[in-house]
Amino acid sequence: MDICTFWYGPRLREVDQLCLASMVMTGQRVKLFSYEPVLNVPAGVECCEAEAILPRETFKRLDPGYPKLKSSRTIPHFSDLFRVTLMRHKQGVWLDTDIYLVKRFEPDPARHYLARENRSRLGVSALYLPENSPIIAEFERYIASDDIAPRWLGIRRRVLRPMLLRLKGKEVTPAALGITIFANDGISRMAKRYGIFRDAAPKESFYYWNGKESLKIFSAKYGLEPLHHPHFIGFHIHQKGPTTATPEEGSFYHWARKRVFDHGFRFDEPTAAPTGGRPPIAPAP
Repeated sequence: MDICTFWYGPRLREVDQLCLASMVMTGQRVKLFSYEPVLNVPAGVECCEAEAILPRETFKRLDPGYPKLKSSRTIPHFSDLFRVTLMRHKQGVWLDTDIYLVKRFEPDPARHYLARENRSRLGVSALYLPENSPIIAEFERYIASDDIAPRWLGIRRRVLRPMLLRLKGKEVTPAALGITIFANDGISRMAKRYGIFRDAAPKESFYYWNGKESLKIFSAKYGLEPLHHPHFIGFHIHQKGPTTATPEEGSFYHWARKRVFDHGFRFDEPTAAPTGGRPPIAPAP
């Protein structure tokens, strides 16, 4: 199956370049969707037009001020809508640009693929939904509606928070409701409702260390521990700060970076860009 992902802005961070290169190294086709040219895409990554999947106007569905964004949450929210819409278009599997892949990611095309982050929540950085998924139908219903709060949210964020915002004279927007309403929280709720949660993959698949613990990949103390777990496929590099520093020798991140460079990847110059489009837009916050 093809690997799909999305980027908003003219240039990738080095951590995203490393992760995209790691995907190419598995031998799978890797497709990076964007609305504008991305100037420093690793060799082997295919650049694709995002407009064919979800119209740019959908940004206004989330933030009426677009292209002047009122919140840094708008782009993550849009990415969450985009990845689910990709599933309806049968483009392949989804991986965030900050997933470092070690093995091929090819879930059963007839089954949902979501991995646990913890006992009660699923991650959405690695995802596959069959085209008849009720989760896709819920997202399509939301996009077509005028609702601000998705109906799958709990009473606190769907009813109480909008009420409190209005009492304070503040605008009710998706950004004001929280960062994970279309992601971990929202999809976990739907997965439980539709009986998908119980079949979720083990957290070690992509979230071996999560939250603050994900910083362990930058420490030689923990070395290559994730590689020894039988369920390990790749790692979601949730914490980005240390990726701009010199990697600590013996750490997972040092190994991951060296592995890509030893394979011949270099990120000094632009290597690909989608055809057409307007001048590059501002980088994602």
